[in-house]
Amino acid sequence: MLSSPSNPTVKRLVKLRDNRARRKSGTFLVDGWRETRLAMQAEMSPKGVYVCSPVQDVEPEFREAADWVMQNAADCLVEVSPAVLQRIGYGQSQRGVVAEFLAPSQSLQSLQPRGDGPILVLDHFEKPGNIGAALRTADAAGVAAVLLTPETADRFNPNLIRGSLGAAFTLPLAVTSEAEATDWLLHHGYRIVTARVESAKPLWSTDLSGRVAIVIGNEAKGLRDHFSNQRCEAIEAVQIPMSGQVDSLNASASAAVLLFEALRQRNLHGC
Repeated sequence: MLSSPSNPTVKRLVKLRDNRARRKSGTFLVDGWRETRLAMQAEMSPKGVYVCSPVQDVEPEFREAADWVMQNAADCLVEVSPAVLQRIGYGQSQRGVVAEFLAPSQSLQSLQPRGDGPILVLDHFEKPGNIGAALRTADAAGVAAVLLTPETADRFNPNLIRGSLGAAFTLPLAVTSEAEATDWLLHHGYRIVTARVESAKPLWSTDLSGRVAIVIGNEAKGLRDHFSNQRCEAIEAVQIPMSGQVDSLNASASAAVLLFEALRQRNLHGC
């Protein structure tokens, strides 16, 4: 049992809450039974699954996930004291389990989209919570894959994982430059639709069926120049009609509007 918060392994795990330490080690942490199960089911490789034994006080909604993790991670379970679990966990409330995983490849070359749904591109998203919410929506809307530009917040940030409810693991995802993303999308036959406040074309008159990529920009500054239709004729800019006094939505809300409009059109056209 790991019982001392000053144990070297515990100290190493605590450091993994820092993005630089995660990149250096090639591993990341996951909190919670549901999220750990989803990561394992996505064939991510656990290095250690840290739990208090016996497992107690699991909320009914997470009991099935807890039983699955305990059964399928038996060879890498590590018993820890409540104090250690509190130390390595994220936030004030314990979530029953902390698991360390090897970071998967995030290269565009190894990306394997699931199905023929739209591709979501998140450009320069800075807030992990917004990315998590966008990934959760993308999973629900049947997105085939997600592309993140390099300046976007770390995929394995604990706030992002928590906000995504584990969708950070269920979606094929790659980190790539804007130029590489554009080239890859065009090469694979995707039309590129960007959300821009200043566009004159309303979303409701835009075809989002078929092979389409939806690009959402930074929460505060919007999309950068690379995704301008003035730089590439294959890029189409659209705007979400607004009826109130404000002229824009939260970035993850914008992603939800466009993705579910794309889903509605696909269902309407039977594709």
